[in-house]
Amino acid sequence: MSTREVPSVRPTTDSRPRALVTLAGVEMWERFSFYGLQVVLAYYLYYSLTDGGLGLPTATALGVTGSYGGVVYIAQVLGAWVADRVLAARTTVLVAGTLILLGHVVLAAVRSGWGVAVGLGLIVLGTGGLKVNATAMVGDLYRDDQDRRDAGFSFYYTGIAVGSSVGPLLTGLLQDRSGFHVAFAAAAVGMAVGLVQYVVGWNRLPRSTRLVPNPLDARAAVRAGVVLVVAVAVLALVVGTGLLTLDRLPAVTTAAVVVASVAYFTLLLTARGVTPAERRGVVRYVPVFGASLVFWTMLFQLFTTFSLYADTRLDLTVAGVTVPPATVVTAQGFLTIAAAPLVGLFWLRRNGPAIPPLVKATAGLVAIAGGYAVFLLGAGTTGAVNPLWLALVGFLLFSVAEAVVPAVAMSATTAAAPQRFASQTLSLYFLTMAGGSALSGLLAQLYSPAHEVAFFGSCALGTLAAAGLLLAAGRRGGWRA
Repeated sequence: MSTREVPSVRPTTDSRPRALVTLAGVEMWERFSFYGLQVVLAYYLYYSLTDGGLGLPTATALGVTGSYGGVVYIAQVLGAWVADRVLAARTTVLVAGTLILLGHVVLAAVRSGWGVAVGLGLIVLGTGGLKVNATAMVGDLYRDDQDRRDAGFSFYYTGIAVGSSVGPLLTGLLQDRSGFHVAFAAAAVGMAVGLVQYVVGWNRLPRSTRLVPNPLDARAAVRAGVVLVVAVAVLALVVGTGLLTLDRLPAVTTAAVVVASVAYFTLLLTARGVTPAERRGVVRYVPVFGASLVFWTMLFQLFTTFSLYADTRLDLTVAGVTVPPATVVTAQGFLTIAAAPLVGLFWLRRNGPAIPPLVKATAGLVAIAGGYAVFLLGAGTTGAVNPLWLALVGFLLFSVAEAVVPAVAMSATTAAAPQRFASQTLSLYFLTMAGGSALSGLLAQLYSPAHEVAFFGSCALGTLAAAGLLLAAGRRGGWRA
C-alpha cells in the first residue's frame, strides 16, 4: 500500500503501465526539445554574427550554457512547491509544458539577445514545473516495490534517452543546413507533440496526482506572494546594477545550488510531520545525492567541454561526409537508449538480495571515469582526433553510467521522500543536475587542447576518488538509500 494518504487508483487491473507510458512520453518530448536546444546553444552564443550566432567569447558562452542548465534544474524547487502547495502535479505539468513551448517559439522567432533571455526564461520556468512532477508521478506508481520501482524508472529513463538523443540529432542537422532558428522551431514542434500526448493520457494518471497534498492557507499564500515579489525585485536589482554578469553566472549558479540543497535537507530533517524513520531515510540518502551530483558534473560536459572539443578537435569527416559537431553527442545518447532497457530488465529479473542503490550509483561513476580515461588516449596530440573510437569506447562508458545512475538516483530519491514532501524531496535530485550543469560550465573554462592530459586525467581520478568516499560514507549508513 502507498505511504501517501491519498491512494492511487487501482481498480480491477493494474493501470501503472499505461500511466507510465503517458509520463515517459511527455518527458521524452520535453527532453527532445530541451536537449535539441542545449546541443546548439553554445554554438549559437559563440559563433560569429556572420555565422548566425551572437559572437560571445568562447569561455563565456560555455559558462552560460552550463549555467542555463543549472538554473533550469534549480527551478525544479519552485515547480515542486507549486505542485505540493498550489496546483497539484498533473495540472502543473500541463501548465509547465505550455511555458516550454512558448519559450522555444520566442527563440525561433526573435533573433536577438533579448530573444535568448526571454525564451530561455520561459523554458527555465516550464522545465522547472514539468520534470520534477512527472518524475514524482512515476515514483507514485511504485511506492511499495523497490525492484519494480527501479525497473519502472529504467524504462522511464529510456524515454528520456530517446528524446535527448533524437532531439540533438535533428536540431544539429537543421542548424547546420538551415540555421539556428529553424533548429529552435523544431524543438518547439517537439514540445507541442508532447503536450498533445500528455492530454490524451490525462485520465490515466493516479488520483493522487490530481490533488494538492499540502495546500496553502490564506496566511501562507500571503507569505508566498511577498517572497515572490522580493525575489523578483532582488533579481532585477542585481542584474540592473551589473552585479550579476555573464562571466559570474556559473559561480553564482553553483552557490545557489549549495544554498538550496542545504536549505532543503534542513527542511526535511526539521519539519513537523516528518517521522524519525523518514529522517533516517533522508540521512541515508545523502551519499546517493553526492553520487548523482558527481555523475551529472561529468556527463553534462557533453554540452560544454565536449561541444568545444567536437568543434575544434575532432575529424568530423566520415566516409567523405562531414557531420555537424552538434550531432557528435547523439552517439552517446543512442548508446544509452540501447543500454537503459537492458539495465531495467537486469534489475527486474535478477535473483538474490537487492543491490543497494548507492552501490549501483558508484558503479556508474567508475564507468564514467573510465570514459574520461579513454579520452586520455588522444589527449595532447596535434591535429584532429578520430571520432569513431571516441564514440564507440569513451561514449559507450558514459552511456553505461547514464543507464545506471539517473534511474537509481531518481528511484532512491522517491523512496527516501517523507510523505508530506514528496515532490519537494525530488527537487534534491534535480538540484544534483543543477549543480552538475553549473560545475560543467566552470570546468569547461579550464579545458584547452594544450592541457588535455591534465584535464581528462583529473576528471577520471577525481570521479574515482569521489566514488570511493561515497561508498565509505554509505557503509556507515548501512548501504541504504
